[in-house]
Amino acid sequence: ADLGPNRALLERVAGIDSRRPLPEFQRETLRDWANGRDTSVDDPVREVALYPDLYTNYVDVERGKAAVKALNALGVDVVVPKAGSSGRAPLSQGMIDTAREKADAAYRALASYVEVGRDVVVVEPSDLAMFRNDYANLHPEAHETLSEDSYEIMEYLYGLIENGADPTALVGPTEANREVAYHSHCQQRTLGLEPQTVAVLERLGYDVVTSEVECCGMAGSFGYKEEYYELSMDVGERLENQDGFGDSDRTVVASGTSCLDQLDDLLKRPSRHPVELIAPN
Repeated sequence: ADLGPNRALLERVAGIDSRRPLPEFQRETLRDWANGRDTSVDDPVREVALYPDLYTNYVDVERGKAAVKALNALGVDVVVPKAGSSGRAPLSQGMIDTAREKADAAYRALASYVEVGRDVVVVEPSDLAMFRNDYANLHPEAHETLSEDSYEIMEYLYGLIENGADPTALVGPTEANREVAYHSHCQQRTLGLEPQTVAVLERLGYDVVTSEVECCGMAGSFGYKEEYYELSMDVGERLENQDGFGDSDRTVVASGTSCLDQLDDLLKRPSRHPVELIAPN
């Protein structure tokens, strides 16, 4: 897909700017990886269904693996269910009927786990926002089931530690990565969940600075569109100029796919999800 002629065709037909790198699908999905290993624990403190959103399952697989490992390290039994899109992408484009169909399928895939007492843990903040907020209008039955029993991964780790889990089971900083620059996804901020990520990192000994920029400029598919690419990058420059991000050696972490993609395009060093920083191997 990244070959020059193909990118030119995508730009002309689909409006995807040829200057924006495309997501790379991984050969092994998160679900395949999880099915090939034991993600259970003896005498678990909690039991979790880790929601495999489309990016975590197919593209950003490493953050999903890290989430499983971090949860296991704190005594949590994990399953990765067969579940598809939450409906976030079609909803963002005004495709309400398609979004409702996706929401119904996701609800049916997750409801049985909630019924037997498992918490639903979500890596991508925009999908958690669907469960907690958007489903109230889009799919009230799903909202009633999922809104109170779904959690963002760093929020969940924070809760475990606050309730007695040993944080030393997670990975603390080295001299090379002790200083961290953290950008919170806009949906995560809307849900009020930025402080939990910072609290976990600081509890483990990381020195954290946070961005004051509300939006990285990517905004899902917005930053891929030819007509918005320049605006997306202009907004992104505000994040690049934040202390600790552009002109710095700090390890850059961000909570959402859009933010990670934008930061990788803006900066000269790679960014990671915070759970990748603290999960044991």
